[in-house]
Amino acid sequence: MREFLLTNFHRIDAHAFRSGQPSPRHLRHYIPRYGIRSVVNLRGEEPGNPMLALERATCAELGVALHTLKLHSRDLPRPEALHAVHDLLPLLEYPTWFHCKSGADRAGLMATLYLHWMRGIALEQTHQLRLWPYFHYRYAKTGRLDYFFAAYLADQRIHPCSLLEWIDTRYARDTLKQQFKPTPLFDVLIDRLLRRE
Repeated sequence: MREFLLTNFHRIDAHAFRSGQPSPRHLRHYIPRYGIRSVVNLRGEEPGNPMLALERATCAELGVALHTLKLHSRDLPRPEALHAVHDLLPLLEYPTWFHCKSGADRAGLMATLYLHWMRGIALEQTHQLRLWPYFHYRYAKTGRLDYFFAAYLADQRIHPCSLLEWIDTRYARDTLKQQFKPTPLFDVLIDRLLRRE
């Protein structure tokens, strides 16, 4: 239970895991325990961040590939970032471990895309963007991630197409961003109390 509270660590399926930012101790614990072969940092390159430097060194020490992507927790996903995810997923060594800072939002986005694109699971059945047990808040700005998938699902009922095709041809990111209205109280919780990225 203590490990869960520290890292928000969860198994996605037999081949993937998700969490918040792991410490070297967490990496040394979970990687051998679950035979993890790759780690994906969703926070992007942050040269001045000592935790990410320690992560890089520990993954090298353990012989595990470390990949870095930049996703955002409070914004609608950018098409180029979604394509980067789509391109990376088939290249990873599995089992793999996705992480962001808190393990709630970007890790949930990545886990959803992994289950859909790599495991063929319908988006409605992925259940990776939830308050429990991941602490994802859909009524704050972080709910833009939910809104992205909801917009696709609503549109594809009228214009059937794959998620990637929709991203390339029908995804009106700026319009959707204007339409989504977060609840200010939840934004205060996310930004000031939980200090999410």
